[in-house]
Amino acid sequence: MCVTLFLTLPAMAQPGSGNPNRDKMKAQRIAFITNNLNLTPDEAKVFWPVYDQYEQKRQDIVKQYRMNRQNLKQDTEGLSDKEALELADNQIIEAQRLLDLRKEYHVKFKQVLPPKKILKLYDSERDFQKMLLDKLRDKPAPGKMPRAGQGRQFRNPVD
Repeated sequence: MCVTLFLTLPAMAQPGSGNPNRDKMKAQRIAFITNNLNLTPDEAKVFWPVYDQYEQKRQDIVKQYRMNRQNLKQDTEGLSDKEALELADNQIIEAQRLLDLRKEYHVKFKQVLPPKKILKLYDSERDFQKMLLDKLRDKPAPGKMPRAGQGRQFRNPVD
């Protein structure tokens, strides 16, 4: 599921990306995690550089996977067996690289955060991704009306 979330969510912004939506999402992520972890100023000062480094490396892995994916056909039905196997293998390789990165940074997080805040960090990352997905589900595509059960529900004032 984590791999799916990493691939479906837009990549988080890099400083100075120039994309206001990504910059806003990054600011929201920082505020969300800082608030949920209840970071002290001293903790934040040592935590955020480590986390930013982790996030950049994670983005690089996902970006490389996406580039590899784009080099192959988008239509899975049109793939040869060799191409399909290469894509499947790449998904497993990417998942392992993401897990290896997480393990590496778990050790680093233990050096800058108390154990309970590390658990809160992992929960906060998952909760933030869930919140983003929930927002995406509730927001109709530009120019389209929301499907039943999506978006705002309007009641008849007479009811």
